Amino acid sequence: MLALLAASAAAEIYRYRDANGSWVFSDRPPPQEQLRTHSGQSTAPGEPRVRVQPLPETRQSTPPPQPSQPSQGRPPAGAEVALPAKPADPRRLDARLARHFEPVTPVERSSLAVVTVHSQIGTGSGFFVTDDGLLLTNRHVVRPPPDWAAEERAALAALKEQLDAMEQRLSLPRDRFSDPGDYDRGKRIFRERSRDYRQAKRKLEMQRNAALIQQAFEIQLKDGERMSADLVDVSEQHDLALLRVSGYTTPFIRPTPSTRLHQTQRVYAIGSPLGIKDTVTAGIYTGRREDMLVTDARILPGSSGGPLVTEEGSAIGINTWKATAEADIKARGFGLAIPIEAAFAEFPDLRAWREVQHERMSAPP
Repeated sequence: MLALLAASAAAEIYRYRDANGSWVFSDRPPPQEQLRTHSGQSTAPGEPRVRVQPLPETRQSTPPPQPSQPSQGRPPAGAEVALPAKPADPRRLDARLARHFEPVTPVERSSLAVVTVHSQIGTGSGFFVTDDGLLLTNRHVVRPPPDWAAEERAALAALKEQLDAMEQRLSLPRDRFSDPGDYDRGKRIFRERSRDYRQAKRKLEMQRNAALIQQAFEIQLKDGERMSADLVDVSEQHDLALLRVSGYTTPFIRPTPSTRLHQTQRVYAIGSPLGIKDTVTAGIYTGRREDMLVTDARILPGSSGGPLVTEEGSAIGINTWKATAEADIKARGFGLAIPIEAAFAEFPDLRAWREVQHERMSAPP
């Protein structure tokens, strides 16, 4: 028993301050008035000795707590997380154009659906009339009309007459000319002009033939993007053609029957006149002439195929040509448009789309 107590006492370490205030560590008990535990608490005389903890070098140390670090890939607790924005659907042309231009007025919103149409014979306008890419334009924008390239053909005809006259004159023998050099120069000029005539005529014929069979057309959206549109149908009765851009949700202009128009009503022509894309001209509806809508809104070359819309942004017609008292098409005159209901009556694809829309609207919620 004594040996056990002695071993127990020998295993104890005491900490206390001496008379000078210095800390003392010892395995021997200090005087009772100086006894302190390792925690610094004094032990009153007569109380049992307090067993203190082992020295630091013999104690398993616990590392100090470290500030919490967020785990890799996870935000700290309580932090606001910015979720990545959902990428815009590239097939939603309607949403993209609306987001880009932020239209304010109904007419400005309608302009989102207007495109420029490029063909083998020139440039015109068109506009989407359904949300799945069907667009209207004029037939003469995608197919050469009878008066197509009239100026070029007239110039070729005049050149042909000159060549015929030169050929007849040069048919005389060389020695019949007072100056044989005139004959030689005439022959050279005749060969050069004949070559130019043949090349110009062949180029015009090739352009016309290419236009007659062209099935895909480049269109340009309001924001400048170019894409391809396929020819769906061409009207024999009206100056109308139907194209389609496949695989996209497109902005479109809703039709309004032209029979609801009244004279002096404000109307707007949207298109690409004179090659100036995305142009709006304003005027009034003046009346109907031979099943055509008449307006004083300016319609110039390049406006053909664009929409004639009301202040509410509804399509009432397809701009077609301008009636003037002068030969110059740029002279002032009245613009003529084909009523929009004629297009929906002409093309089966538009009638089918309209029927689907009516079924959706009449279906119970």
